[in-house]
Amino acid sequence: MWQLPFLVLLIVGTVLIIRHERNVPYQKSADKVFGTFYHATYQCDSDLTYSINAELAKVDASLSPFNKNSIITAVNQNEDVEVNDMFQDVFYLAMQISKETDGAFDITVAPLVNAWGFGFKNGIEPTKEQVDSLMQIIGYQKVSLSGGKVTKTDDRVMLDCSAIAKGYGTDVVARLLRSKGVKNFMVEIGGEIV
Repeated sequence: MWQLPFLVLLIVGTVLIIRHERNVPYQKSADKVFGTFYHATYQCDSDLTYSINAELAKVDASLSPFNKNSIITAVNQNEDVEVNDMFQDVFYLAMQISKETDGAFDITVAPLVNAWGFGFKNGIEPTKEQVDSLMQIIGYQKVSLSGGKVTKTDDRVMLDCSAIAKGYGTDVVARLLRSKGVKNFMVEIGGEIV
């Protein structure tokens, strides 16, 4: 006998939830970030573009080599800079992946990325000798992070977090949306999706 009222309550509750979900509009946010574009679609009563852009600006200020004032740019220019939590999160993740892949993934690849024109375009393909020379300063074992400071064994070592930063940025936006109670969303930055 108790099952019938429970079943009716369950059906009515489900209908009300579905009706509410249908009444909440989807918002779209998009802008340029990290030398590419982001797109976010999320079900929410309000437009969160400003908040999304603010979070991505924090990631950009920490990890974008295209931002002349970013922490990673300061590290690459051997400036005395204390890194923030975002930088530390990505640095430690990159080091973990580097160890797990025996260096196939390497956070210190920036000189090669730039020489091949993937970072800052120069239009000239490097010679074998140039690549061999640059390989002498590549190696995740040549950098460490302690007390908020990056230490390099060679000042020519440069970091590139681009392989992780976009994915990290999507995670940051997803965390923001979840904190606002948003359950239905898709965030994409340069092909990285949450």
